Amino acid sequence: MKKIRFCVLIIAALLLCVFAAPMQTDAVFAATRAGETVRVGGFPIGLALEVGGLFVEEVTGVETDYGTVEVEGFRVGDIIKKINGTEVKTTDDVHELIGSGSAHVEMIRDGAVQELDVTPVIERYSGKPRLGIKIKDRIFGIGTVTFVKENGEYAALGHEIYDSESDTHIPFAGGRIYGCKLLGVKKGAKGEAGALLASIVISADRGNIVCNNCFGIAGKYDDIADAPETDKVEVASRGEIKPGAACIRTTVDGKAEYYDIEILKATKKNGRHEKGLVFRVTDKRLLSVSGGIVRGMSGSPILQDGKLVGAVTHVMLNDFTKGYGVYADCLN
Repeated sequence: MKKIRFCVLIIAALLLCVFAAPMQTDAVFAATRAGETVRVGGFPIGLALEVGGLFVEEVTGVETDYGTVEVEGFRVGDIIKKINGTEVKTTDDVHELIGSGSAHVEMIRDGAVQELDVTPVIERYSGKPRLGIKIKDRIFGIGTVTFVKENGEYAALGHEIYDSESDTHIPFAGGRIYGCKLLGVKKGAKGEAGALLASIVISADRGNIVCNNCFGIAGKYDDIADAPETDKVEVASRGEIKPGAACIRTTVDGKAEYYDIEILKATKKNGRHEKGLVFRVTDKRLLSVSGGIVRGMSGSPILQDGKLVGAVTHVMLNDFTKGYGVYADCLN
């Protein structure tokens, strides 16, 4: 959907993932410390993750007079870096660089550089050479901010960004965060998690993404004034966190609100763990609107006794009222 301000309509699909091999830039912020004071989040943001080339999200084949012909050599998840020695950043770059003869392709596959020669196929409708692949240069999604520091540094999402359409890990090459407008909530059903429905406002560029790993994303607002003014809270130590009454702050109806939950388990293991907390939604208001935890809520701050204890990361597909959280001191 295209409007004057350029909104991208998107279903938030950034909640259910577990990845190894976290990737990030050198500009990674220190982990949040117990006792530190931060602005509590709970509001959604639009995300655009650069892939450092052209990401192959589907091998479609090329329509010819003889049927669909597949160009051998490509796989879903490949990241094309160069064609015939020239860097590619857009689909137009690919069209300009390939001819009817063989093309030399440099790409990243499974984290390693590979080179191959491919022969484009002439497309029936256009009469032009095509590679028979669907590609994109960025991954878009919706997530929730956990906290913002006074210097503009933020943490969000609580887990790594991946490409939900192809279920593929994406090497990190930077990114941006944007304003977004919540449109509604799709409830989960039959083993499939629900989702926040929102439009990303590309014109509302808010800041960068400098880190993307299994504990979420981190970056900095270009202007702290662009971050909503929210309550200031202290980060709890793990020793203060216990099973019992707590709350999450999230947005499901246009504004961020606090909703009651119950922490069922708080692991006492040392180190960074993606699922250190197990909780259940008990607030009837949230259950009525969303049925529990949905995609796009990942990153929603978890609070207990007025302190930030963690962030929502995953939902249990057999019970949408239950989910997992990561401790606040694990966040980037």
